[in-house]
Amino acid sequence: MPIIEKIHQKVYEAIKPNGHSNKLDMSSWHTCDTTHCRAGWVVHLAGKEGYELEGKTSTQFAAMQILKASSPIKVSPPRFFETNEVAMADIKRCAEEEKNLVEGKAE
Repeated sequence: MPIIEKIHQKVYEAIKPNGHSNKLDMSSWHTCDTTHCRAGWVVHLAGKEGYELEGKTSTQFAAMQILKASSPIKVSPPRFFETNEVAMADIKRCAEEEKNLVEGKAE
C-alpha cells in the first residue's frame, strides 16, 4: 500500500490557487497530468503504486486506502463528489489539521 507522508498537505500544495491555473476539477478523477479531483490527486501523488492500485480497483477505493494508510485524518467517501469550492475548503482544513498534528500543536 502506498504511504504518503503529510498527504493532506501535499494534496493542498498541489492544488492551492496560484494565479490563473485551477488544478482541482471535481467533475473527473483525472483531467490531465496537472488536474485531478481530490481522489485523483491522492492516486497521482502515490505515483506508480497509486496508479497500479487504481487499475486493480477504482480511483475512489485506491484513494481511500492510500489516505487510510497515510494519515489519521479521515476523509469520507462522499467528499470525493463535492463541488470544487467545498472540496478545496475541506482539503485546506485537513492540511491545516495535519500540519498541527505534525508540529505537535493541540487544536
